[in-house]
Amino acid sequence: MSNKKDSSQNFSLHQLNQHLRRVIGLNMRERIWIKAEIADINISKGSWYIALVERDAMQLKARAEAIVWQRTGKQFRKKLGASMDTVLAIGSQVLLYVAVEYNEFHGLKLVIHDIDQSYTIGQFEQQRLEVLQKLEDEQFIGLNAELRLPIVPQRIAVISSPQAAGLQDFRDQLMNNPYGYHFDYELFPAAVQGVNLEREIIQQLAVIEARKEDFDLIVIVRGGGAKLDLAGFNVFGLCKAIATCEVPVVTGIGHEVDEVLADLVAHTSLKTPTAAADFLINQLTAFEVHINDLQLRMQQATQTQLQAQQRHLDHLAQSFKFSVQQLLHKQQRNLEHLEEKFTLLHPRKTLERGFTLLFDENGKTVTDLSSLKKDQLLKIRHKDGEILVRVDQIR
Repeated sequence: MSNKKDSSQNFSLHQLNQHLRRVIGLNMRERIWIKAEIADINISKGSWYIALVERDAMQLKARAEAIVWQRTGKQFRKKLGASMDTVLAIGSQVLLYVAVEYNEFHGLKLVIHDIDQSYTIGQFEQQRLEVLQKLEDEQFIGLNAELRLPIVPQRIAVISSPQAAGLQDFRDQLMNNPYGYHFDYELFPAAVQGVNLEREIIQQLAVIEARKEDFDLIVIVRGGGAKLDLAGFNVFGLCKAIATCEVPVVTGIGHEVDEVLADLVAHTSLKTPTAAADFLINQLTAFEVHINDLQLRMQQATQTQLQAQQRHLDHLAQSFKFSVQQLLHKQQRNLEHLEEKFTLLHPRKTLERGFTLLFDENGKTVTDLSSLKKDQLLKIRHKDGEILVRVDQIR
């Protein structure tokens, strides 16, 4: 049987597309909610052109083009705020309220009119739990905390967006501390929100590690935000890079009650950038208090030692004084004894006992008769006077 048809029954491509537009228009009048993954995004003249896909075990099952018109995009921005860049991001799982339209020239198009933010949050939370489990299984949690934090951390490598309000809070708190502590910090710019967050922070961590001798620690700071704004800090690649970094990492990520996974793998996590600055200031305060305490204890120990030495010196002085007094007393007795002997042995005493003393012409006492010569003049002293004699004969 021939499939050839009369030319009057043939459709042109335009006619076919018109027919499809009418069929879809009649059967898809109501807007519907669909679940999909964002595979690609292009923004032109305020409108968002989005490629949606559905996967099954990483195999592509379906693909469609969607659009958020400029006016709707402004409404989304007002509704979602900064979270819009996280929700409408490549890789996000989304629940969209769409109108199905078919155009003869552009083909099938899904016009997005609303988005369920809670669905995306739920998907991110599920991913967060999976990443957390992987971090625990591979023992990355607590790894960076094993690094020794310097006692006086003053050389700080800061990773943050130059426009981040949290960076300004951190810098003001750190540099205007009431104690006048000096800190040297260097900024390594990186996105702290959106699709570039993971890549840029990992790159900066590598740059700092290459200069690890220049820094005491790394501080990652950003201000507060909604849960989706912080989704990039729950990515496994970033968390692994922080955990395995050879420099201690301190996080000051301002957020709500929930803790991002980057906090869990960091050496120390603080709730806000200001708290991170206070942590560094307190490290120096604690060191100063410790030094002052040591100084006080040294002063007390020195004072105690000086007092003990003073008591010892006083005891030695007292003992020395007593010993000198004893020695002087003894020497005084010796002198008195010598004086007494001298008095008893004095020639005058000898003369008083009836003896005489013999002197030569020079007044020297004659103690050896062999030294005398004939006709030598001598003087004999008696208690009553002196007698001059001349040597006549020595027997």
